[in-house]
Amino acid sequence: MKQPKHLTTIVKSTYLGRELCKGKCNKTLEMFKEYLDRIDDVMDKAISDYPRTTVIRVDLKFPYSIKYDVDQVMKRFIGSLSSQIDADIKRRRKHGKRVADCKIRYLWARENKLSINDHYHVALFLNKDVYAYLGSLVNTDNLAYRIKRAWCSALDLDIDEGGGLAHFPDNCRYWLDRKANNFDDMFNQVFKRLSYFAKIDTKKSGDRRRNFGYSLR
Repeated sequence: MKQPKHLTTIVKSTYLGRELCKGKCNKTLEMFKEYLDRIDDVMDKAISDYPRTTVIRVDLKFPYSIKYDVDQVMKRFIGSLSSQIDADIKRRRKHGKRVADCKIRYLWARENKLSINDHYHVALFLNKDVYAYLGSLVNTDNLAYRIKRAWCSALDLDIDEGGGLAHFPDNCRYWLDRKANNFDDMFNQVFKRLSYFAKIDTKKSGDRRRNFGYSLR
């Protein structure tokens, strides 16, 4: 990948005093420093919003047969998920439950090695007091289903057609609790996991599309 002029490449095992993820055979990876800074910034802001934060990792794929405008698809995905969460909170409150607000912070990295379409690695940051668990992948009234439904909505597919295109990898949920004794360890663990988003390998250049995005506010 040709390095964009506004980005700085680093090859280190740690950054900001935190361990970074490694490649195959424990290889130290080339990463973009600015992406790592944004990961740290979004995590800090998420904890400032909600001292008890749930972090969800999900991989979002495209169907092989259709070409998409990937930048617009991600906007639609976040918009759909935000709308579903707002509706769920309103419904719970209507039934007399005390439910806090829950805005979404997020990070994503676009990758493509050999496929016709790109795929996204995504991290979602939510209020743990509202969403602490993904829920069963076969149920329809939980966070996992809402994420799948949001991705299908972004792709303009029915849930039966595209539900499998949103994949939750192993160990896809983390809790960050500012008051917990293990907060620093958990923060560092999540940062290490998400530092994968900053690696240079498998990212495209020259197509005028962003390889990395994050919530701005």
